[in-house]
Amino acid sequence: MKPSPELVLNQAFAKIAMEMGPALPAGYGQGSATTTGVLLLMVAQEFGRAVAIRKAENDAMRDLFGEVAAQVPAPLSSALNAAARGADTDLSVSALDATNAKLKALLIEVHVFAETCSDAVLDQRIVRLMRDWAERRQVVLPAM
Repeated sequence: MKPSPELVLNQAFAKIAMEMGPALPAGYGQGSATTTGVLLLMVAQEFGRAVAIRKAENDAMRDLFGEVAAQVPAPLSSALNAAARGADTDLSVSALDATNAKLKALLIEVHVFAETCSDAVLDQRIVRLMRDWAERRQVVLPAM
């Protein structure tokens, strides 16, 4: 048997949060065990989707930047055009996270522009992107 990382992490969550934590005296140790268990659950859920989520977010931001670059003033338009031409060649989570952070910094600038210029369509599009991203990253807690 070759257990998957998700299986191992989920089993560790269950053991710590449902057996070990409750067996500890009430207080810091019990709370710490429960928190550790929940963190393991979160990592288990993130393991299988991390690359897909980050890649999809990066692609969505690049698409948006390519579409709106002509609407924003320089030097932001140059930065958006450059970002729109980018690509994720390294699909490691750490590389995708680094690119994601840079693209989100640009997205914040675009959002500020949209709010400053009262561009409600662009503003709502950005808000929808962020809402969708939050939904995809949502952690589902098991019924206990």
